Parts: sequence; C-alpha cells; structure tokens
Amino acid sequence: MNSARDPHMQTDEQAVRWLSQQQTGLSAGERAEFERWLTQADNAARYRAMQQVWQQVGELPQKNVARLRASLPAARPQAFRRPVWHLAGLACALLLVLMWPAWQWLSPPVMTTQLHTGRGETQQITLPDGTVLTLDAQTRLDVAYYPQRREVTLRQGQAFFDVKHLENKPFVVLSGPSRVTVLGTRFSVRYIPQSMSGDGVDVAVSSGAVRVGPRAWLQNMRWRAMAALHLTGQDRHLMVLGATQRATSDIRGNLTRQPPVAPDAIADWRQSRINFNNTPLRLALAEFARYGDMPYVAGSAEVDALRISGSFNVYRPDSFARALPKVLPVKINLQAGETQIRRR
Repeated sequence: MNSARDPHMQTDEQAVRWLSQQQTGLSAGERAEFERWLTQADNAARYRAMQQVWQQVGELPQKNVARLRASLPAARPQAFRRPVWHLAGLACALLLVLMWPAWQWLSPPVMTTQLHTGRGETQQITLPDGTVLTLDAQTRLDVAYYPQRREVTLRQGQAFFDVKHLENKPFVVLSGPSRVTVLGTRFSVRYIPQSMSGDGVDVAVSSGAVRVGPRAWLQNMRWRAMAALHLTGQDRHLMVLGATQRATSDIRGNLTRQPPVAPDAIADWRQSRINFNNTPLRLALAEFARYGDMPYVAGSAEVDALRISGSFNVYRPDSFARALPKVLPVKINLQAGETQIRRR
C-alpha cells in the first residue's frame, strides 16, 4: 500500500506525501489510488489547504522535493494520536523546504530612506511606487525597497499607509513585536511603548485588508501554515483584518481583536484629534505632550489614575484642562509656578 494512504498517518501528513509524490509524477495506479483517497472524509479539503501553503511560499525546486521526502518518516507510525506540536513541526518543515531562493531575500535594497517628525509635526511623503505615508508627531521609520518586497520599519510613533498595490512585491510593516503584511489597503499602525496603546502595536484598517502576525519571518510563516491547515491556537498569533477592524498586540506580540472603528476615526491625529477611551489621566497628558508643551501636571498619583474619555484637539491642551473639572472630581490650581490638576 502507498505510504501516503497509511491509515495511522494524520490526514495532513498524507496530503504532504501526495503533494510531494506528484512533483515527480504518479503512475496510473498511483493516480487512481490518489483519486480514491480524495473522496474519503475531508481529504480533498485538507489537500487543497496544503496546496495553498505550497503555492504561497513559492515554486518548489526539485532538490528540495528530495529533502522533503527524506524528512518524512519511512517506517509505519505507531497507532496513537500525534500531538498538535507534531503537525505544527511538519508544517514548519514544509515551509523550510518551500522557501523562495535565498538571493531574492538577501539581495541589498534598491532604495532606502529614513523619515522622522518632531514634536507637534506631521508629514506626508509619497514613495517612488506611489505609496503615500502620513507620519504623526514624534514618529521615526525606515523605508527599504528590495527587488522582491517593500519594507517599512516603524521604530516609534504612528503612521497612516495608503499602499500602492504591486503584483509580486508585498508591502510589509515591521513594528515592535509584530509584522503587518499588506494585502492592498489603507491602514494605520501605532507603536508607542508605555503609552495609552500599551507596549505593543495597534493596527486599524480603513479599507482593504492586512495580515498581522509575529515580526520574525519563520515564526510568522509557522502560524500562517497552521492557519492554512485550520489548526487551533493561531488566533492570538495571526489575524487578517478587513475594513473597520482593529487589533492590538502586547509586548510579546499576542493579538487581541478590538471593537470595530469607523474609517473616518482611524488615525484621527490626521485631523488633529485625540480620542480617549477610559484612559488614565497620566497617559492622556503624555499624549498631549507629543504635540507641544503641556503646561498642566497632575498634583498626585490619585489624580494620575483618574480616567477620561472624549475627543480633543491635540493642539489645545487648555481646552482639555477646562473640560476636566466638568467630568472629573478635580480642580485647576496654580501652585509653585506650575498649573496643577488637583483633587477637589
């Protein structure tokens, strides 16, 4: 019996074997056996999933087919259920042998530039391919265009991206612990550690779609493989976001889906607005300080911890301060040469 039909082998492993064997050709008997295998249970669906992984990563060289075949167990497995990590490992092995030729990813960039904005400054840049970047205040990012990909590293701050779609040249944003792969879209990315958005990355999509996952390439591909195989556990590590959808990550890159947001509310700093949602006053004051001098300070740790919600002009901290006594138990006092927000 063909080892690809071993009943003790997981369906995904059988699919990998059939996919591998087809690269070198099937005999008439093997072809008939393969067609029978497809009709059983959900074999056809699992085979299509493996084909998607195969096609996503690139064309498979014949020398790598031999490596894949050699990596699969030759002996009949014992009759017990393999743990999920075994299947994940198998998917990783498949991805490793399916990698694009290394030169495509190790080639030097054909264009690089560094962009940054100061306090209170915003900037809009059109890149050579027509992609438009809008940078918020105190934002630093690096742009590198390679023969096979376009890459932006957002080191700090927040930016809005209107990406020009180019076939076979993906656009990727690396920021904090996360990798955002553009599938043709307009979206925002925020990375300001120890701020009101936490220590991770905040991604919101205005139109189109993006895939958010781990920054490390191999780890990212591992979770993509698990998603293609419909294995459980990938949701906190990999998400595809469509229009109005938003997700945040923690410092390790674990993802949390957030409530939908209206497209015109995404990257509201472009309209000189800050939106607070139950935000500690300490972090709200720090957010204003990104755009200019903040003449108001909290008078105590207790006041620092009070929470505020609302939409405010980033360049009008005075209006923000005047609104505070109307919604919080505080008062504004001038003391020791500074304007303090004190508990009343």
